[in-house]
Amino acid sequence: MVVGQWSCKGKSQTHQQHTNHCVKEASLPIKYAKGFSIDYYNGFKVISVKDWKDTAKVFAKYVLLPPGKPAPVDFANAVLIDTPVQKIICISTNHISALAQLGLLDSIGGVANVALIFNKEVVELVHQNKIADVGKDDLNYEKIVELNPSFVFTSGNWDGGDKMKMKLNSLKIKSVLNLDYMEQEPLARAEWLKFVAAFYDRETEADSIFGEIEIRYLALKEKAKSVSIRPTVFANIPFKEIWYTPCGENYMAKMIADAGGDYLWKNTKSNNGLNLNLDYEAVYAKAAEADFWLSNGFAGSLAEIKAADKKNTFFKAYKTKNVFNNDKRNTPNGGFDFWESGGLAPDKVLTDLIFIFHPELLPEHELYYYRKLQ
Repeated sequence: MVVGQWSCKGKSQTHQQHTNHCVKEASLPIKYAKGFSIDYYNGFKVISVKDWKDTAKVFAKYVLLPPGKPAPVDFANAVLIDTPVQKIICISTNHISALAQLGLLDSIGGVANVALIFNKEVVELVHQNKIADVGKDDLNYEKIVELNPSFVFTSGNWDGGDKMKMKLNSLKIKSVLNLDYMEQEPLARAEWLKFVAAFYDRETEADSIFGEIEIRYLALKEKAKSVSIRPTVFANIPFKEIWYTPCGENYMAKMIADAGGDYLWKNTKSNNGLNLNLDYEAVYAKAAEADFWLSNGFAGSLAEIKAADKKNTFFKAYKTKNVFNNDKRNTPNGGFDFWESGGLAPDKVLTDLIFIFHPELLPEHELYYYRKLQ
């Protein structure tokens, strides 16, 4: 046996021979998410990150080893993470949200893109130099090495992908791939809370929190099923003459449906990842008479939408002032809490959408992420 490693041994069916392969004892139940799994072996756990479209394709494996537990030889290509986890670095704001829900903000040693962080407790800790600022587009790798984290949470191509991973590897800094944003079922995104929790042995707590989110979401979805009229909806605003909008498989299209809305591209396949790249004329031809217009980028008012392009005023939704942006909770530098905490709070997003489309169903609700543009 190699020094510092061990072989998992389990009895064969004859009880007379042994195998050198680890035997999985249990797996964490995952109801919606497809992009990760958590398996338990004798004294350690293995967390796998997968392609949500093809779960047989594994992007990364992480073996979490308690103190004194040598590395199993069966997972020679996995990243070894010593537990308990002491200090981590968050590159994306949504990772902060998961740690906040689990009461684990004190484990954050560093964050990137401070100007975009909505969580006021984290921002204050940065100002007090209790959490380090490790840069934004160009990370301060010297600071990251100085912090010596257990690992860095990354988001694949969303935040630099392989280039960042290679740089961290060269510095002997471990990285953990969190692909929650790739899931296209609202509750699947929220279930990634269990993924984060597993690094801290907080699976039970995460399961409880997620269970409450699930109950609320499904109850709201059921409430919206009762509507007799589903208003038509379109989303986003052109950027450099291209209108990027969700395709029918996109999680926002599904949330609009769950809220009792009729998303106009609900049956359209993507032509750019999980989005559609359309020209202005194609959108206007379909959405000119749509009832609601959602998510208008950085437009803060109807006047700003008009200033961006006078043709925007021709949409019925603009004329009737049924235009809503998801920027109610924002930072002065353009960070939206919708993108920070919304993925792990689909029940709150759904509540907003139901109120927008069918206010009579939730007469006491006050919009949380969205606001009506004036």
